[in-house]
Parts: sequence; structure tokens; C-alpha cells
Amino acid sequence: MSVEGKLPLRGFFHDAPIVPAVRNPEHLDMALAARSSVVFFLTGNPENCERMFRKTLDCGKLPFVNLDLLNGFARDRHATNYLRNCGVAGVISTHTETLRYAGSLGLYTVQRTFLVDSAAMETFSTQLKNIRPDAFEVLPALVAGKVLGRSRAISPESVVMGGGLISSMTEIESLLLQGLEAVSIGDPQMWIR
Repeated sequence: MSVEGKLPLRGFFHDAPIVPAVRNPEHLDMALAARSSVVFFLTGNPENCERMFRKTLDCGKLPFVNLDLLNGFARDRHATNYLRNCGVAGVISTHTETLRYAGSLGLYTVQRTFLVDSAAMETFSTQLKNIRPDAFEVLPALVAGKVLGRSRAISPESVVMGGGLISSMTEIESLLLQGLEAVSIGDPQMWIR
């Protein structure tokens, strides 16, 4: 997949904004039964990741992997190349260099950002200006609405999504009504089918 050939990430979330975030390989089948065309992997190791990614692709879904959370992988070019060769469509990370390299390979990029105070908000603004990922995932999700105006002013092409500490469908609905385009959820009970 070339950088020029990527479809806008925003389109994948229009009809299915709840993205399964797989923390346990045993939950993969439930994630694949969900409506989302994207699956986030917050788990994996060299022994199981290729199998999980291929199974996801075989179901017509795009596997995105959080490179910061994989076991047995470094956040370097070799790991990113290997994951791309395993069929990964996107990389999630808090590290801008990892995302820059993944983007240069034509992979989708999701900058994961933890907003815990006003200093983190300033760091988020700097990230917006310095790297233009396909999406920003703001954690915890319940504060993501606070950055919508800022993020859209600086990087309107980037999707803003929330993740973490979501405990009900009501919270998901509220986040989407605030303007978030997607939410990632680790609880399989909330992966709408």
C-alpha cells in the first residue's frame, strides 16, 4: 500500500465508530464479529501476532497494532517492517519517530496521547503541529472532547478518537455527540455487532 493510495481513515469510522481494542487473544473472534472494519491490537508477541493479523485481514478488517504494548518487539524500523509484512494496516504509538517511520511505509498512524493536565494539553498541541497522524487517540476518553476545537484548528485532517475508562454505552454516545469520530473499547461486551 502506498502513502498516496491510502483511503482516508475517517471513512472507516463513519458507520461503525466503536473500535474493538483486543487485550487478550482469546477475544479476537468477538472483535471480528463486531461491526467495526478496524481492530486495535493491544497485545501480541512474535509467536502469535502474524496469525492474529492474518485472521483479521481474512475477515475483511484492518489490523492496527499498538507497538508500545507488544511483547518481544522494539519500537524500531525492523519491528515496523516486520509488522507491515505481517499485514498490519496501522501503527498506534505514543512515540512520534515510530509513527513517522510507519507513515513513510504507507501505514496508518494513530498518535496515542494521555491528557492528564494542562502541560499534557500543551504537549498535545505541539504534537499536532509536528506530526500529522491519521488519528489521535486521547486517553482517558472522557477528556477527549476538551481538545476537539484545538485539534481541528491545527490538524483538521486527523481523526480524533477517545480510549480508556469508558464504562457504558451512554458514555460512548456522549463522546460521539461531542464530536469524536470513534472510540476504542477494551470491553468485549461493548463491541456492538
